[in-house]
Amino acid sequence: MSELRIAIVGATSLVGEAVLELLAERQLPIGRVFALDVAEKEGETVSLGNLELDVVMLEDFDFANVSLAIFVGGSDLSRRYIPEARTAGCAVIDFSAVYRMADDVPLVVAGVNDRVLDDLGEGLLVAVPNCTVTPVAKALAALQASGLQRVTIASYQSVSGTGRAALEELANQTTALFGARDIELEVYQKRISFNVLPLIGDVDEQGISEEEQSLVGELQKILNRPQLNIEASCVRVPVFFGHGWAVTLQTQEPLAADKARELFVAAGLQVVDDPKGELPYVTPLEASGNEVVWVSRVRETAGGTISFWLAADNVRAGAAEPCVALTAALMKRGYFA
Repeated sequence: MSELRIAIVGATSLVGEAVLELLAERQLPIGRVFALDVAEKEGETVSLGNLELDVVMLEDFDFANVSLAIFVGGSDLSRRYIPEARTAGCAVIDFSAVYRMADDVPLVVAGVNDRVLDDLGEGLLVAVPNCTVTPVAKALAALQASGLQRVTIASYQSVSGTGRAALEELANQTTALFGARDIELEVYQKRISFNVLPLIGDVDEQGISEEEQSLVGELQKILNRPQLNIEASCVRVPVFFGHGWAVTLQTQEPLAADKARELFVAAGLQVVDDPKGELPYVTPLEASGNEVVWVSRVRETAGGTISFWLAADNVRAGAAEPCVALTAALMKRGYFA
């Protein structure tokens, strides 16, 4: 396999930095990495393992110089530059909402539905799910053989899902409150420090938020179950990194808690769940800094349903790792040979 030349678009973002960290850790056969971002970021540097990469202006970059571009800079950059990259013959992995629900673009979680990566052709485009979706997709896929009928999800999402400015807002509001100073609202419409916000994104006519629509639609597409009944409620919580999910599902075939735990482990999820043990669960704080999807509190509930708790680092496990795993999956299929 020849060494891959790759561009990271949005390299200075939280997800961009995490993608670079994982590329270095996984030691994929990559010949050169270009760190691309908007003009305001020119002159900054980012780390690729022990290497420091200068940030290159996206506006001046020729995508014919790379075989793959990973877009992690948000919807505006994806909408503007992905067509240019594909015209240059560059394959694209996109972590934005622009193409996720497009009928002609595969939405992929490696290890769940990556069979759709076969025979995509030159200038391929693959979408990566919302960071709130991927951990849940892995958990549901592990149990899918039991016949999923109804899924109810409540997500508890850290502020890093909004970006670096939200991290600063949570920190500034917290220190202001301890100092008896007035707080400032810039990122969120209401105070996030010592509070929870039960709405993420705009709402439609039925009052369903963009984040809730994302969870439902993207899970249905990934699992190839467009009629699967999924209910979602998404809440922003005053946590810096790490999301949590409370999931309840009804299956066609009866599913015992012990069997569900076995299926989670077989699918590569990490189960920490001794119901009689001391503190038998993993929190978003404990899940931060790694790429593991953690499962706790698996239990049989009323009406023959199964409930469980998930925790994962939204930046690393929910966003960066899926991009890097897709890169490896495409390389394994010989797209860049």
